[in-house]
Amino acid sequence: MKKTEIIIFSKNRTLQLKSLLLSLKDNSDIPEEWINIIYVDNDTISYESLMDQFKCNFVLQTNFLCDLTNIINNSKSNFVLFMVDDLICKDDFSLCEIENFMSINKDIDCFSLRLGKNIEGGKPPSFSVRDKNILVWDTSYKLGYAWRYFWEVSSSIYRIEHVVEYLNKCNVRKISFPNPFETHYYSCMPSYIGKRFLRIFNTLRFLKRGKSNKMACFEKSKCFTQGINIVADGIGNHESHLDPLILHRKMEEGYIIDYKRLKNVNNTWPNAGSKYLELIKND
Repeated sequence: MKKTEIIIFSKNRTLQLKSLLLSLKDNSDIPEEWINIIYVDNDTISYESLMDQFKCNFVLQTNFLCDLTNIINNSKSNFVLFMVDDLICKDDFSLCEIENFMSINKDIDCFSLRLGKNIEGGKPPSFSVRDKNILVWDTSYKLGYAWRYFWEVSSSIYRIEHVVEYLNKCNVRKISFPNPFETHYYSCMPSYIGKRFLRIFNTLRFLKRGKSNKMACFEKSKCFTQGINIVADGIGNHESHLDPLILHRKMEEGYIIDYKRLKNVNNTWPNAGSKYLELIKND
């Protein structure tokens, strides 16, 4: 029985999505039939070949928030795992293990696949250890950015009732792609993230619910994003290492990201960029 609704957001990143799906197949117990992919394509980048290769549920995006809400509202699962197409899975993990852990540990609000003791940057949490190898901590504005960034859609698992609560506060006209869906959270839900005024405002606004979110992760991160190109509109000036169309054509030639060589890579930040990127002909 499926306990987790798995949702991947993808826009014009066919080679990266294919590489993610293959890395999940090799490194996790997630059946591809369980995966929903909300995708955006264009006249030159088609997802049809991926639809032929994978048994995922491909949903052509017509209205981002409505498409996402429809999947959640029709789900009978207990949890939601969000992922993005430029994520890559580098080490083995068991979704079943995470589901069992969160079912037993009702105080855990989020399980992150991108965090672990290998992640640096700012003050780390004071971890407690459960089930021998799972780290647990309370979010706080005093922690490093990655450790207090509770709501993110690249590789974290949440209880579905928490996702529903947030979706009910989202404005369909303002949230039309994953980036605002991620950042808007901190203006309408209890959180320690944000600058001083926003933090104080939310503390007062949610005075009776003033608790830190409790997070968990494995001792070492299981995946990271490879921010090698920007496909969202209005994100600002970011360097794009490889054009999505170039990568799409490489996929058509049979190339994927060489995720197998990433085994046991000790990345120190959740977005590794192009540091470990290497394409390989997929046999």
